[in-house]
Amino acid sequence: MDKNNAKEKFQKVQSLFLRMSHEEMCVVVESYYIWRTLTFSRSIPEVGEDIANKNAKLMSLYKEFFLPTEQSHLQTFILGLMKFFDKDPRALSINALIKEIQDNKELFTPDILRSVYPHLQEIGAETENYLPIDQSSIDHFNQLCEKHKTLIANLKDTRDKQLAHTDMEVIKVTFVPNEVEELIDGIQEMFNKLSKSFDRSSTMWDHLKKDSIRSTEFLFQNLERGEKVRLEEIKRKWENGE
Repeated sequence: MDKNNAKEKFQKVQSLFLRMSHEEMCVVVESYYIWRTLTFSRSIPEVGEDIANKNAKLMSLYKEFFLPTEQSHLQTFILGLMKFFDKDPRALSINALIKEIQDNKELFTPDILRSVYPHLQEIGAETENYLPIDQSSIDHFNQLCEKHKTLIANLKDTRDKQLAHTDMEVIKVTFVPNEVEELIDGIQEMFNKLSKSFDRSSTMWDHLKKDSIRSTEFLFQNLERGEKVRLEEIKRKWENGE
């Protein structure tokens, strides 16, 4: 394969990284933390009794919105997380990404890397020892799967029997949120390990977590303000005989 074709293949793999980062991980992070904030907004141990009671009352007033919203974000982050561990060879997953790089690693040379990123040479970055993937990355992924195998199995069971289709037998979603967050962090670490080897890049998602939590909390605050104004208007109209 000539250099142009090798470069095109390299850029095609780059596009897979972008899809996994922007189309999958971003959605997972936002959906998970919106779901978590909604769910724990009425938890006394999490936010305190006063705030929990206020939020529970607000959510009951708008239950036709909050109940399906909470359920939708739950389903979205479970479906999204399971995409990273999909074993279907046609699916974009971490394993498929690793295989794609491995299958073409002879094409991805230091020269190809420099042709895609000419600035690396300009800033004196070391590229001669470039390898698109190494065994430690593969081992890291296997360790990630092993560490979280019970959680992954539970979430996959939920996806297969409740979300992708509905079994006759009722399936309950069971997981510990802290374990889900650890898994999300582990996938992000794995992704950056692969991308750092492949094209020297890395991605941060922390802002999505913070923004999702802040926006959801801000929603409750605005609803509380709006409810106070609504009650004041009702009182005013009653006093004026309207």
